[in-house]
Amino acid sequence: MFCPHCGKKVNDIDNFCKFCGYDLRDGRVENYAEQSAIYNENTPVERQIFGDYREVKTQAEPEAVRQDVIQVNEDEEIVVYEIKKHYMALFWPCVFSPIFIAYFWIFYVNIPSLLGFIIALIVLMPIVYPVLRYFSDRSVITTQSLHIRQGVFNIEDICVPLNKIHLVRIRRSFVGRFANYGHLIIEKENSDKEIVYRYIQDPEDVEFILRNPKAYIEEYFKQEDNFNQ
Repeated sequence: MFCPHCGKKVNDIDNFCKFCGYDLRDGRVENYAEQSAIYNENTPVERQIFGDYREVKTQAEPEAVRQDVIQVNEDEEIVVYEIKKHYMALFWPCVFSPIFIAYFWIFYVNIPSLLGFIIALIVLMPIVYPVLRYFSDRSVITTQSLHIRQGVFNIEDICVPLNKIHLVRIRRSFVGRFANYGHLIIEKENSDKEIVYRYIQDPEDVEFILRNPKAYIEEYFKQEDNFNQ
């Protein structure tokens, strides 16, 4: 193609003329159907250019174009939300820590040997393990899946495609409603096994995102685009 401003030859995938700096993206949305046909034959680098939401979006962008571009970004699996642990996960360890520390001291002093030290460590595990879980557990929602990594010694990695989530539930106690935390319960399609992720912040927001992933992802890219402008 040729630059409509200076008339010099440029690449079809260029966004700006390398000679005069003219914005070549004008009119690209109107020809998006033709570009989509080219997209399937292009290299990964060229696909990234065509698939970038911020490169294709214009002021008068049609809804169909935006939805297709969002689908391309979904293929790239971008993290759009991090599910954070609530501090209440540390409540019971803090409450019972004086008792377990006292037992630790009793065992370690009265049995001054390696066996006594091991027994004392076992006594401390009920307060140490939840603390380790608080810092080791991670969960994120991407444009494709829900990823959960939990555990300390026996680490469990769970990946559930968003379109395979059959049921989303939040279990909350009275204290959980007051302190804004809960336990996330997920059921996959064709599976009776529940996936539980405990003590999450803002459970209602997480539930909404998992029930309406496409709407949230679209809103996420809108906010990203407004931020970059």
